[in-house]
Amino acid sequence: SARSSMRLRHGKRLPKLVGALPRRHHPEMRRILLVCCALLAGCNDTLNLAPASPDSPWQIPPPAIVDTAPPAGADTGPASARFVVPLDKDLPWPEPPANIDPNHVYSLDELIDIAERRDQATRVAWEQARQAAINVGVARAAYLPSLSAIALAGYEHAASPFPPDLVSQGFITANAEQFLPELAIRYLLFGFGSRDAAVEAAKELSFAANVGFTGAHQTLILNVARAYYTVGGVDAQLRAAEEDLASAKLLQQSAEALAARGLGTMVDVALARRGTAEARFDVAAATAAQHDAMDTLLATMDLPPETTLRIADSARQKLPRSTGETVDRIMQSALRRRPDLLADLARLRATDAEIAEARSNFYPKLSLSANVQGNIGRISVDGAPYESVAQPQAGIFLRFDWPLFQGGLLRNQLFLAQSRHAAAEDELAKGSEEALREVAIAYDQVETSLSQYDAAVALERAANVAAIAADQAYVQGVGTFTDASDAEATLVSARAALAKAHSQALIDAASLAFATGALTSSEALAPSGASP
Repeated sequence: SARSSMRLRHGKRLPKLVGALPRRHHPEMRRILLVCCALLAGCNDTLNLAPASPDSPWQIPPPAIVDTAPPAGADTGPASARFVVPLDKDLPWPEPPANIDPNHVYSLDELIDIAERRDQATRVAWEQARQAAINVGVARAAYLPSLSAIALAGYEHAASPFPPDLVSQGFITANAEQFLPELAIRYLLFGFGSRDAAVEAAKELSFAANVGFTGAHQTLILNVARAYYTVGGVDAQLRAAEEDLASAKLLQQSAEALAARGLGTMVDVALARRGTAEARFDVAAATAAQHDAMDTLLATMDLPPETTLRIADSARQKLPRSTGETVDRIMQSALRRRPDLLADLARLRATDAEIAEARSNFYPKLSLSANVQGNIGRISVDGAPYESVAQPQAGIFLRFDWPLFQGGLLRNQLFLAQSRHAAAEDELAKGSEEALREVAIAYDQVETSLSQYDAAVALERAANVAAIAADQAYVQGVGTFTDASDAEATLVSARAALAKAHSQALIDAASLAFATGALTSSEALAPSGASP
């Protein structure tokens, strides 16, 4: 009957049907289900994708291409016992930049320009600045109304209870097909300054990101200049070592000539040969240092290590004069234009706006919403013919929203904004102290390095005169080999100290300009003063 079938559809007869099954089949069915579940779980066992033990190699799947050839000098054991990885041809191979001319001698300005076009850190800072600018537009969108197009379409079969005296089965069924297009608009009329605070916070963060972008470029300029001056210093030291080798060879020839005429001893010859060997070692060490410095410069400029790069010699670059200002004035100037401090200050101001936005959430908001929609569909009740409808609908509403209780959400949001404000204040205070310390240290290093350079110039001149006199005296037989050798060693040390003092003075000057926020371009690295 219709009533019994309805009960079967609603599940009222289902317990009796299950209970009618023989009980002896229940354990077998459970065991079958458990076996099936175990088989399905075994199909998802992926432990074989990992190495079998901590000391066994990974078994690479067969489709992968593996280079089983061991490197030169390696243990030629079985391929299965070596720890190899599959080769992937899709990995990009860095190609040397096409704009690097191996025959061109690049100045520091050109090196900085190349680095700024290739550096990844400045690109990341640029993207962050663009994202912060976009967030300002996102915050400003709250001042404009939002317009949405919505459409709902579907089919529904529904059953509803109905009095049995009217319908014999006690329910009625309905089949409905509907399509509801809607155009809705919403606009916030008043929000107690929430939109203003959000826009102000976004603007401050955008300013901080732009300042950070500038700071990233200043850091890159400093790093390139430091690497460039280091290369110039080690180049000068290499030239000094080569000059020392030439002098050591001449001294060795003089010792051998005097010994051949009976005017010298074999001890002097042995010492001269030892001095020549030491000079060759110094040349090799200076060459290695020159290679390391050039590798550092290439890495700073984000150039491949095999790039052939010729750079101008910085040994003749003018050194800065003494600053001529007190350290207090330089510190005050640094606090006003250092990018990191300006960014910290902007982030602090952004937290002020965030606090204002969090407080505005405690107050009500008044918004206007309206919609225009259409009801297009048809419905059939208990199999009767479909009745259609296609009528427009519209509505306009004024919404008043005041959060009275949200489980402490708004209060905690305010506490969080206040905590961020306190953290931003501490960051600014910490950054200011570190900036002042960096300026003081850089100022002292510049003054010290200039004094060291003046002393190195005087030492090199005196050592050169003493070395010439000692060599001439030894060759003429009125001086000793020990005096000539000691004078030559002192001259070598003086030349190396002079080259190091010159490059260090340039590096310290660049560091002081960076610490004060004045390293805005490569032009800030062109000090005035006397040529060394």
